[in-house]
Amino acid sequence: MRKFLLKFKNIILHLIFPRTCFNCNIDLPLENQGFLCKDFLKKLKKPGPIICQRCGITLKDGGAHCFNCRGTKAKHFKCSLIRSALDFNEPSRALIHGLKYEKYTNIAKFLAPLMQKTLLENPNMLEAEYFVPVPIHKKRFKKRGFNQAEVLARELSVLADIPYINALNRIKNTKSQTKLTKKQRAENIKEAFTCTMPSEIKKKAVLNVR
Repeated sequence: MRKFLLKFKNIILHLIFPRTCFNCNIDLPLENQGFLCKDFLKKLKKPGPIICQRCGITLKDGGAHCFNCRGTKAKHFKCSLIRSALDFNEPSRALIHGLKYEKYTNIAKFLAPLMQKTLLENPNMLEAEYFVPVPIHKKRFKKRGFNQAEVLARELSVLADIPYINALNRIKNTKSQTKLTKKQRAENIKEAFTCTMPSEIKKKAVLNVR
């Protein structure tokens, strides 16, 4: 009887206050307890099937590494391994935009398990001793009220049982990376960060979250 009453209550609430898809604004069926419709979920793709063994981007023509990670060019990068939970397309862009600018923090709870799955698929990444979220400038933090990378790192820390620390500080208020080329992005964030906890992370394996 109790289950019946609870189900009846949920049906009534659904009729009065129907939930809608975060992205499409279409009504979600009662059995969908998430915030995304099935059509939107189908559009979220993982990188691949063939990816660069270093930076993780999709390689349309095959091979082991992308142009920027071949030979001596790879020496320009400090990270040894980069992986993305989702391919960057319009649906994934909408999720990131919603988290960063619309303060829809439930998106972090949705993304964290996908990031955890990516870690499990790359066991050497689980050797990280700390997650270090990429910081935003204090002016943006004041305006936004939170750092989306820290929110993600906090959720991922619980799932992966790896602590996170705010070991970086953004000293340069950089332009938005959205419309910049790869070369412009690299120049844009040049000398943008300082380490605030050098003794804690010295000689440690850290994984940046952004």
